[in-house]
Amino acid sequence: MSAVFALKRSNSTVRYCFEADAEPAVLSRALELLAKRGLVPARVFAQSVDDLLSVEIEVEGLSPDTAEHVGLCLGQIVGVRQTF
Repeated sequence: MSAVFALKRSNSTVRYCFEADAEPAVLSRALELLAKRGLVPARVFAQSVDDLLSVEIEVEGLSPDTAEHVGLCLGQIVGVRQTF
């Protein structure tokens, strides 16, 4: 079972960090979860090395409940391996 690490940077900013299989749809699926909720990331960083994709997504203005729910949903994306 994989999970997503959510690092609280301030009262309303959350950084999600995860590693996933380096497949074309992983990043778009993660961003789609935010778009469905009307959220635009403040910052997105993704780096692919061999077969591994490291992703950091920063989102501002989230309530604690929404931040937790988004983190759980990110962890359920096919291809997400682990947190870091």
